[in-house]
Amino acid sequence: MSKKHFVLIVCIIVAGALFPPFSAVTAAQGEAVIATDEMNVRSGPGLSYGIMAEVKKGERYPILKEDGDWVQIQLGSGEKGWVVSWLITKEKQAGTSSTDSSKTVTSTDPDLRMRTGPGTSYEVIGKFPQGSQASVIEKDSGWVKISYRNSTGWVSSEYVTSGSGSSASEESDQTESSGSTTGTVGVSSLNVRGSDSHDAAIITKLSRGTKLTILEEKNGWLHIEVNGLKGWVASHYIVTSSHPDENSADVSSSDSTKKAYIVYEGTNLRSDASTSASIVKRTAKGDAYTITGSKGSWYEVRLDNGQTAYVANWVVQTSKSAKESGEPPVADSASGSGSLKNKAIVVDPGHGGKDSGTIGYSGQFEKKLTIKTAQLLASKLRSAGADVYVTRQDDTFVSLQSRVSTSHYRNADAFISIHYDSFADTSTRGSTAYYYSPAKDQKLASDVHSEVVKRSSIPDRGVLFGDYYVLRENKQPAMLYELGYVSHPQEEAIVHSNSYQEKVTDGIESGLEKYFQ
Repeated sequence: MSKKHFVLIVCIIVAGALFPPFSAVTAAQGEAVIATDEMNVRSGPGLSYGIMAEVKKGERYPILKEDGDWVQIQLGSGEKGWVVSWLITKEKQAGTSSTDSSKTVTSTDPDLRMRTGPGTSYEVIGKFPQGSQASVIEKDSGWVKISYRNSTGWVSSEYVTSGSGSSASEESDQTESSGSTTGTVGVSSLNVRGSDSHDAAIITKLSRGTKLTILEEKNGWLHIEVNGLKGWVASHYIVTSSHPDENSADVSSSDSTKKAYIVYEGTNLRSDASTSASIVKRTAKGDAYTITGSKGSWYEVRLDNGQTAYVANWVVQTSKSAKESGEPPVADSASGSGSLKNKAIVVDPGHGGKDSGTIGYSGQFEKKLTIKTAQLLASKLRSAGADVYVTRQDDTFVSLQSRVSTSHYRNADAFISIHYDSFADTSTRGSTAYYYSPAKDQKLASDVHSEVVKRSSIPDRGVLFGDYYVLRENKQPAMLYELGYVSHPQEEAIVHSNSYQEKVTDGIESGLEKYFQ
């Protein structure tokens, strides 16, 4: 080899090392859609790394790479940061997903909204008017991404038809193998995992009503396929075609004679399908109402006077499920309705301000979750006629002495301190009720906890003695509630959900009614 050729080869090697080819540069591997209200972005793949930014629900960021349960994303500022994988939804890039630009859909709704992502929680970016046509980019669990008038967005597949005239959801049904078992998602949001384990990575999420093909069943898990994507889901969240979902929010016309049996004493019937709607009536356990329709996760029921009201579907049983339980629900002989009227109740959201409380597995602060629970609970207690005092209304620091002083000043009939737990062993989970004085506090803690565990989806750690300042120094009946472990990855996601917040606050309210009977 000549000296000239040797120098040329060395130059090429050095240039390759200093200036890598474009294909070697880290490229986006899809998009991360933030699935929780607020989430910390860290400088590395772990909770020990510093927080460099905060992202919010619905925001989308390119995925650069993954490391275990962490995903590196590209921020708008150009910086790179890491977020936990189970609190995002991963989406493929339009160029790598299964697309077919030759397919078109037509809107069947005069007011069909286009959104930034596949779900009603995403921002509305425009409308797809009735009769208009658009090219299909991709599909995802009951949603279709379209290109319409030089913009792209997601629309519900229920309100569009394919070129053949059938709806987009019907089209996917027709492609299913006639010999396969089919099922429907029976909860508002269902994680699809890479294997049959709660520790497996979440590869996507499915919304209530999504149809899927069941490939096999294994130890309480189902291997499923949706739109070409395969994964594993917990079997108890899937309704097979031969077992309709009795608590689904979808009520067909054939269900006009189906009844909703009230499961919990003092359940509220409301004027609309929301916990913020006015209370039309408070019911007794075992009362039955004819279901006339549905709205989201709520049943519309007919009252004795012919009017209608709404009840949450998670606090009732339908006629069939009541029958299958062995006997229909029967109302308690002693009603707790009205037992909260004029009772002075102090609700104490733990921590606040400079005291963040514990930090969850995903980096979220306990103080934000406790006030969310406390405000929801206070609203329900006030609706029940109680005089409610909340120790802090916002993210401010309140001393332990001040919290106890509020209890004394208000001559509280009950003091409830709201907290969430944490432990170094991230497998630890469950809810715990604490009392200090067996004579003064234990009955309060026991009555409240007994009602919460009836509704809660997390393990019960019982009613225990606790030497806490707000209990020890409190002259009024008091309890401290640890409503779950935010150090447990899956339990943290559960306790942050609206469904769990509704259930535990319903339980605390019902437990207080039981205590004051």
